[in-house]
Parts: sequence; C-alpha cells; structure tokens
Amino acid sequence: MILRRFLPILVLAAAPLAAQNAAPGRSAPTDTSATALDDEGVRLGLQLGLSSGALSYRDGRTEQAVSGILRWAPVRWFVVSTTPSAAHATVPSLTTGGRAVSVSGLLDVPVTATVSHSFDVQYAPVISGGLGVSLPFGDAAMGFGSGQVGSELEVGAGFSPTDGIWVSLGAGRSLSSASTPSAFSTGAGWGDLSAGCSLTEKLSVNGGYTGDIGPVDATVGRSTSVNVGFGYAVVAPATLTVSGSHGMSGTAPQWSLAIGFGTAFPLLGHTSASPLSKTFASSGRAGVSRGP
Repeated sequence: MILRRFLPILVLAAAPLAAQNAAPGRSAPTDTSATALDDEGVRLGLQLGLSSGALSYRDGRTEQAVSGILRWAPVRWFVVSTTPSAAHATVPSLTTGGRAVSVSGLLDVPVTATVSHSFDVQYAPVISGGLGVSLPFGDAAMGFGSGQVGSELEVGAGFSPTDGIWVSLGAGRSLSSASTPSAFSTGAGWGDLSAGCSLTEKLSVNGGYTGDIGPVDATVGRSTSVNVGFGYAVVAPATLTVSGSHGMSGTAPQWSLAIGFGTAFPLLGHTSASPLSKTFASSGRAGVSRGP
C-alpha cells in the first residue's frame, strides 16, 4: 500500500481543534475582522503548519512521515491547500535471518480545493465539498507514488448540538484509477464520523471512526479504525495537536501517532465539516508496496 495521504495523520493531529464547536447562533466573522476565520475555523489568508507521524502494522511494517502544510483561504467559503510530504518505510524480511528492507523518499503531492457554507442558525451547521488532485512526485517503483495524476471527491457536514460540542460526518471517493490506496482505506470510497468537545478554553478532545465505503478486495477485507486526539491552543493563532488511532480490521495500521503545530489548523471553538481522512490524507499514507 502506498502512503497516499500521510498528511491525514498529520491532519488527524489537527482534528481535535476542528472538533471544537461554533456556538449555536454565533454570527459568522467578517472578512475584514482582525480574527476573520473561514468555515473550518482557520484564519483567512496564507497559513502554514508542520506535522509528523508514525504507523505500525501487525506484520511488523512501520512508516514515518513528515509533512508541510500550506493553506490559503482568500474568503470564508473557499480554501486551497497542499501538503508535500516525505516518508521512510521499513518492511521486515519474509525469511528467517533476512534483513529488513527500508526505503525513503518524497510522496505524491495532494492539492485540494474546498468550498463550504455555514448557516447562522441554531446548531451552527456547516457543509463542504472538495476536489483533490494528486501530483505524481513520488517514486512509484518504491511504492511512494502512483506514477500518474489522481483525483478524489470529498464531502462533509458538521454541527454543534450544544456550545462546546461538535459532530461531523465525511465521505470521499476516488475519481481515477491512478489514486493510490491510503493507509486507512483499501476501497475506492471511505467515510468517517467524529465528535469532540472543549475541555477548557485552551484544550479540546475528540474521537472518531473511519471505514471503507463500497466494494473492497475480498482478500483484504474492509478497513476500519478508531481514533482519538487532543488540541491545545499554545499562542493564538498557533496550535499544537496530538492524535492516535487503532486499526480494527483490514489493512488499517494497528497503531498510529501524529503531532502537528502551526497556524493551518482550526482554532478552538469552531466546528469543522472536513473529515478526518482529509486531515490524514497527506500525513500518513506512505510506504512500500505491500500486502495485507
């Protein structure tokens, strides 16, 4: 499997902050405000972030990746983002006494354009849709890329049932055969459900479930995993996020851990319609070609 979107691990680290809710009925910030935010709770303009994560599999395979996050939101309802990443993967020998194989390299670079709409009504609902393109910068021979331009469609929705609590639902599907499989999904489509809350003015917690949608390879099975994360507002607008996941079936990693820091993550107190898989997309899907 290729580390298609290791940023998702890195973004998974950002999910705790995204899990914060926007207070029901809160007025949307204006673009001229000093703290103007987009519909995902991130400041308008150009924002940057850095994330790093690691994955481990039941058969002994391991992967580590580091990603840069570049995010530009000229207005509240439109965002363009990219997450160039590099990864290192180690596969244990299949023979007794053999040596493990390790490879390192750049990954395919995902570029995503997202449009969203927030409703200034009770429960502060938000909906979003995005189109992603994967540029073939990774070495396909080493399993770090597809060798072709790929594309993917994503949709999401989120709301805040009460002040300090948020819920979001997301789904995505590959639009081309060139899209490489992610660490957390083996099918052409995926979906996730997540929820979170604010523990203090600076600390938040969230959890979620991710799984394949649609037909999957019968020899591999449906990949599912659960995750949990924390977000801490260090100094506005910079935030620190830490998250982890546990694979329950299929080829999902047995364990993963990610940490992120920067201004490209949602601020506390805002609901995000972006699914966790999007967050993990560039930060945790690397590795050499492998079986289940």
